[in-house]
Amino acid sequence: MGFYVIGDENTVLGFRHAGVEGQIVQNSEEAAEVLEEVFEPGDETIIIITERLAADIRPYVTELRFGAALPLIVEVPGPEGPSEASPDLMEMVRDAVGIKF
Repeated sequence: MGFYVIGDENTVLGFRHAGVEGQIVQNSEEAAEVLEEVFEPGDETIIIITERLAADIRPYVTELRFGAALPLIVEVPGPEGPSEASPDLMEMVRDAVGIKF
């Protein structure tokens, strides 16, 4: 299993320090192009994309997510911080498991 990150320069360079390959993009059009290039149905790669870019191409991200179980697409906050619409990790765990921590 590998990882691949798509995002702004700071995000991609930060992940590169952890050994994760990726592509720096300047806008949502470039993000969609890179996502199309790296998305291989059934591949066990985890694709990491910044929330802002994913939001800008939401229909395409949703299509890929529901079209194949793998690869997994994970959204992370960019340099601007988490979006107000993104759920808190603890909330997601509570909703999934049904236990409050």
